[in-house]
Amino acid sequence: MPRSPKDNEEIRVARRAAIVAAATRVFAEKGFAKAKVTDIAAAAGLSHGLVYHYFPSKDAVFGAIAEVMLERLRYELALDHERAIDRIVVSLERRRETIEQPVDASVVVTQAMLEASIPGDVLERILSHFQHAHRVAVEWISEAQAQGDVDASVPPEELANALFCLVRGMSIRARGIPHLPFAMPRTDTILRLLRTGAPQPPRRVLRSPKKATKARPSGLARRKESRRT
Repeated sequence: MPRSPKDNEEIRVARRAAIVAAATRVFAEKGFAKAKVTDIAAAAGLSHGLVYHYFPSKDAVFGAIAEVMLERLRYELALDHERAIDRIVVSLERRRETIEQPVDASVVVTQAMLEASIPGDVLERILSHFQHAHRVAVEWISEAQAQGDVDASVPPEELANALFCLVRGMSIRARGIPHLPFAMPRTDTILRLLRTGAPQPPRRVLRSPKKATKARPSGLARRKESRRT
């Protein structure tokens, strides 16, 4: 019985997903620059000709992996909580979940960016998303400052810069140097860097100096004084 168009589409989607998953593992292990299409085909259990049937080049496979990462990043920003601080918290938790995955699309893209081997058109798409995400972070932080949940003494752009660098460093630390003898900071620790109400040094209470009082004369001195008068 011939396959229906629906069956063919399901097979196409499944094989593309299998190729992308296999390429993710291969790129994470060998690096994008050193990996070959034959490596991807072997990991997927397909012929390299069939891989080319679905993707015209290794760069196209990498572009599909990058799109998986971007889709995850869009999910991390797709929040509608009323308070901005709640959106920041949930977004950080979602990012941490991604970072803690042993191998995913973000691992491959981060590695390629560090090696400066990422295809130019894919890099433009990624940087465009990062710019958008930064604008969203600035808006959320500015709103949280207005609501009294984030330190308003620092410009929101500067706090967004610090937050992005911190999260990016966590990603590199988790994947590139996981053997470091210290853990990544918890989400609540990161929030303490943003929130208001940091403990202030205790204030010194300045007491006014006591007024000098005239010494009261003794009984003997009072009697001598009365005799004179």
